[in-house]
Order: sequence, then C-alpha cells, then structure tokens
Amino acid sequence: MGSFKEGREESHGERRERVKTCIVYSWSLLVSMIGGLTMGWWEYEYHSTNSQLWMVPFGLVLLITPLFVWFSIFVSDLCSSKVQDAPSAAASQPVRPLAGDLERSMIKTKKLPPTVINVDV
Repeated sequence: MGSFKEGREESHGERRERVKTCIVYSWSLLVSMIGGLTMGWWEYEYHSTNSQLWMVPFGLVLLITPLFVWFSIFVSDLCSSKVQDAPSAAASQPVRPLAGDLERSMIKTKKLPPTVINVDV
C-alpha cells in the first residue's frame, strides 16, 4: 500500500505543477491581450492626432514580453531535460581510463613497477 500512496502523491504533485503552469500561461496570455488591445485602442482613438503616445511603448511591452518569457521557459526546459538525461545514459556505459592514468594508478597500487630510464652521459 505504501508504494501506491507514494505514486498517488507524485501524480498529485505533477497535477499541481501543471495547474501552476496553466495559471502562469493564462496570466501571460491575458497580459499579452491587454497589450494588443491597448495598441488597437490607441490606433482607433488617438493615432490620427498623434496624442497619448505613451500608449504605444506600453502596449508593445505588454504585447511582446510574454512571448519572450514563453520562449525562454521553453528553451530552458529543453536544455535542462538534456542535462538530466545525460548522466543516466553515461552511467550505463563503462568509463575507460586513459592509458597514462591506468599506468599511474597501477604504480600507486604497486601492481606495476615504475619504469626507470637510464640515460648514458
């Protein structure tokens, strides 16, 4: 029963993460829509007189910022999933030491006598 309960808690945690993600994406979509509506309202109401120009950069920031955030989260998720997958794949394959490292380790454990080079002068 303990394993079922643990599995159930994990799925609850995953569901909670999905709900948080949906809330974040919904808020960012709302912010982007507010930016687009601000730009549309300025175009309709004030563009002919070129007044209320503060609405243009304000609307652009609200319209574009969520797209940059979504893109950065997406790229970050891709990069972190590759890093997490790499150790598990590398752990299944044996690690081969370099030839020099093997000789040094054998000398330290005294399984291989050190090589002495005689130089005639």
